[in-house]
Amino acid sequence: MTGWVLACGLVLLLRADAAAGEPVRIGFEPTVSSTKAAPDSSLLVLAASSLAEVLPRLADAWRRRGGAEVRFSFDATSRLAVQALQSPSADAFFAADREWMDWLEQRAVVREGIAVAMAANELVVVVPADASPLATPAELTRFPRIALAGENVPAGRYARAALEATGVWAEVADRVVRGGSVRGALEWVARGEVPVGIVYRTDAAAEPGVRVAFAFEATNHPPVLYWSAPLSASRAPESTDSFLRFVVSEQGRDIVAASGFALVEPSAVQALPSVAVVQAPAVASAIRLSLMVALLATIAGLVPAVGLGWLLARREFRGKALLSTLVMAPLVMPPVVTGFLLLSVLGGGTPLGSRLASLGLPVPFTILGAAIAAFVVGLPLYVITIRGAFEAVDPMYEELSWTLGAPPRRTFFRVSLPLALPGIAAGAMLAFARALGEFGATVVLAGNVEGSTRTIALAVYTLLESPSGRSTIWVLVGASVGISLLALLGFEALSRRQKLRLEDRHGH
Repeated sequence: MTGWVLACGLVLLLRADAAAGEPVRIGFEPTVSSTKAAPDSSLLVLAASSLAEVLPRLADAWRRRGGAEVRFSFDATSRLAVQALQSPSADAFFAADREWMDWLEQRAVVREGIAVAMAANELVVVVPADASPLATPAELTRFPRIALAGENVPAGRYARAALEATGVWAEVADRVVRGGSVRGALEWVARGEVPVGIVYRTDAAAEPGVRVAFAFEATNHPPVLYWSAPLSASRAPESTDSFLRFVVSEQGRDIVAASGFALVEPSAVQALPSVAVVQAPAVASAIRLSLMVALLATIAGLVPAVGLGWLLARREFRGKALLSTLVMAPLVMPPVVTGFLLLSVLGGGTPLGSRLASLGLPVPFTILGAAIAAFVVGLPLYVITIRGAFEAVDPMYEELSWTLGAPPRRTFFRVSLPLALPGIAAGAMLAFARALGEFGATVVLAGNVEGSTRTIALAVYTLLESPSGRSTIWVLVGASVGISLLALLGFEALSRRQKLRLEDRHGH
């Protein structure tokens, strides 16, 4: 199901992208739009997540001066840029990356040359609050892991540029673990799962579980700038212009500075180049890892799924409803929540996680972690299908075996299990397909590590962060859809075989 949803979303996204190849210049003039909202209408602003603290303060101050209400949608710049392209309801865009602003200018979503740099940030190294001091980039080479944002997320690209400029990237590249965003990398450091990370200073200031070890020199990486621009399709252009002017006014700049951001002169930074996009993820590696993780999860889940399926199908006992609820819980919980719970139980700082690590089986940021995440998320479907397979077996056959003197264990292996075998195989195929498309729990527990935990879903997610990654997406989407369809066809064939087999036995 996850694979289908992802594929459909990508088709719509890429069609919209292709349709924008010959853009119709809408322009951004207050007199053009005949459907513009009244000046006091609320504004919808799409903004980079790093601005989640300061922009509401700016909006409150502007509203006290007679401005309209402002509603915000905070997310990664890359995802918001696509939303700005597809949605006519947004009024303004705040980006943490000039490249995505240029991408919108090319599609006439933002009028060319109108974007303004409204603030700057600083790239810092953070460690857990109780960690030992750290003073220079060279000391990063002594850590087994370093947390960065995704390689196509602005913070991740700036961090790599800083490490390359200070001469330590070659030594630490294979130790980097990637979070989906700055906040993801920050959370790993705060929880002690990763001993050091590179984030923005404003994000570090908002997390009490970390402290800033040192800041990179501004000359070691491109400037971290935040850009603002009105969207061409804004329904309230006058109010949008007024809010954006307030952001860069003297009062607005005071609020920006008080929130920990550095101030910039808009006219002095218009021509600064963007950071080069990192090379696309390895397609073959993502496909291979997806198959390995799905296969490991399916094999690991076989015995528990068969045991739970038979128990729920054949036994009545106190607590059965509770057991069934716990088994089914990952099916209805958000996968990210499941991943967070797994990290809380199996993380390196937990008793169980540290014990496994001492045995040479660390879970976070390893293929073992990815397999565990896929196993837990796929287990409900596994158990449901196998439970149905056992319930479809007529208990008369088991009772007949008992009357002939066969003990329950022998009856299970010689009667119940063979009769349910096609249904068990169907459950395995369904669990395999689900594990193949797992994303949320995997990215939280196992991270997004190239060559180690980056499956197809994570590779697609990474490519969506880059304007130049769209062509490679199709290869991964084709592989994901193809493998998933084969698995589902296998599930249907085995389910049909189970049904016909039982009907044939009942008929005779």
